[in-house]
Amino acid sequence: MGKYIIKGGKRLKGEVVVNGSKNAVLPILSASLINSRESVLTNCPDITDVSVTCEILKSLGCTVKRDGKVLTVNSSGISNVLVPKDMAEKMRSSILFLGVLLGKFGSVSINKPGGCAIGKRPVDIHLDALKALGAEISETDTTIECTAKELMGTDIYLPFASVGATENTMLAAVFAKGQTIIHNAAREPEIWALQEYMKTIGVTVRGAGTPTVFISGCKKYSDAEIDIISDRIEAGTYLTAAAMTKGEVFLKNINWTYMCKTLELMTEFGCEIKVQKDSIYLKAPKKTKSLNLIRTGVYPSFATDMQPIIMSLLTTSSGTSIIIEQMFENRFSHADELNKMGAKISAQTRVAIIEGVKQLKGAEVNATDLRAGAALIVAGLGAKGTTIVNNADFVRRGYENIEKNLHGLGAEIKFCDGEN
Repeated sequence: MGKYIIKGGKRLKGEVVVNGSKNAVLPILSASLINSRESVLTNCPDITDVSVTCEILKSLGCTVKRDGKVLTVNSSGISNVLVPKDMAEKMRSSILFLGVLLGKFGSVSINKPGGCAIGKRPVDIHLDALKALGAEISETDTTIECTAKELMGTDIYLPFASVGATENTMLAAVFAKGQTIIHNAAREPEIWALQEYMKTIGVTVRGAGTPTVFISGCKKYSDAEIDIISDRIEAGTYLTAAAMTKGEVFLKNINWTYMCKTLELMTEFGCEIKVQKDSIYLKAPKKTKSLNLIRTGVYPSFATDMQPIIMSLLTTSSGTSIIIEQMFENRFSHADELNKMGAKISAQTRVAIIEGVKQLKGAEVNATDLRAGAALIVAGLGAKGTTIVNNADFVRRGYENIEKNLHGLGAEIKFCDGEN
């Protein structure tokens, strides 16, 4: 799994160009099956989740080529509706092939998805939405099979504003007869990004970014070229790393309006924030302030993906802070690892109480998922001594060259593969 070795205590300062969004590019890659033509994705991050998704596309009959930040997918040769078991089990987003393959071919078989162990993430909402469109579904403990003679547009009411269910429904509804209206849709910027791709290939779709999305499908598709929006969670990670080390950072290639809640919290920490059209500047105080209460929630509330990373900063902020995790019931695994570094965190199922300490101490810790790994890196940057973060492959699922970017800011960090 590899590891990161960090010698903490260095004040970070400099510039970072934010990479394309993991959570935006993955559904767009699934959507590239719709047009049976060529899709060119620029600003595409080079991360393992993208690599696995590309392998799935190839297994289905697509050709995929990467040239630096440009990824080209040609889906004209698609000939298979079976997503390989080993690939589906590697990441959560493999479920997004369900809707598009069902709509395009009338049947699909897929193993239940893997990904980070951060609590129960059932696919019931996805399946209920597909059933509403006319799908027949059979499940085992490990597999999902869907068939449909014809999908019919309808009103779909999501019981929860699930990002994945919204995306899956959008992808299936392209092939439905008539209009589909998704009520209580997720409003994340990544939903808007998917809509913009779909519009580029010729789909009639509107409303993304609001609670109601309308999809009417398309009879004639076209090639597409689209720029992947920047990763707001990656941006938040670098802002937090700078704050953790009493540093300053200038982020380029980031739409700050996507992360207003994170910027609001950074201001409450005592950081100086300046924003422009596509950049963010942060300068940290000598000591960050505690935050009385933080609640995660659906966009535009505070993102659950940022919760572990912000917790690292709270460990050395003055005073006591409380985090309520409203999205997942098992997303505090990083708390025990932070406590190994001298943090004072009491965490239950959905509530964590963090009492700030003067400074963390380097230790050997274990990443349990993608964002927990990022949180431990941030903690290690601010800690005294050397921190070893094991299970580094979790981090590489969602961060491109994180060690290179941090090194450019002045950090002492290196990645070692499993054999070193």
